[in-house]
Amino acid sequence: MKKFFIIIFFTIGLVVKAQTVSYTYRPLAAEGCSMKYSVTKQDTAYYIIATVRSDRMKFLKEPTMLIKNFDGEVIKLQGDLIGNGSESAGIMVGNMMSPVTEINSTAQFRISQEQFELIRNGIAKVRLSTIPIEHERTFRKDKIGKKLYQFYLKARSKEDDF
Repeated sequence: MKKFFIIIFFTIGLVVKAQTVSYTYRPLAAEGCSMKYSVTKQDTAYYIIATVRSDRMKFLKEPTMLIKNFDGEVIKLQGDLIGNGSESAGIMVGNMMSPVTEINSTAQFRISQEQFELIRNGIAKVRLSTIPIEHERTFRKDKIGKKLYQFYLKARSKEDDF
């Protein structure tokens, strides 16, 4: 029975991993974060779901996302905060326990089909309104744009496959 639950856990983990695109950004240890992006369709609207994992960064109640493609076009997306959470653990350093807390914050950003076409060839820069510092990342090569466009195509085709 225990093997069964372990197999299900890893299978679900692989399915979730296949539907997200992520990167880790650590310019300074205190400002570092891990970002995950996915695409979903609710009714007729499409959304980019962004999750930040950090020791202190989280989204505002009404966050914004600025995306610049490799052609220099800028897309501004307005979002809604979905939720914040935290996980706490401890690390033993010598004889002392050092607490470590990680914050998870998730927001959704409404995006039109025309805006998806603008990121089809890649994203050069992304800026998210987070507190206490703003998250900004510049890419030399595309890491998330083409994947988000593929997720959009998959979400769009789900309606036809029913």
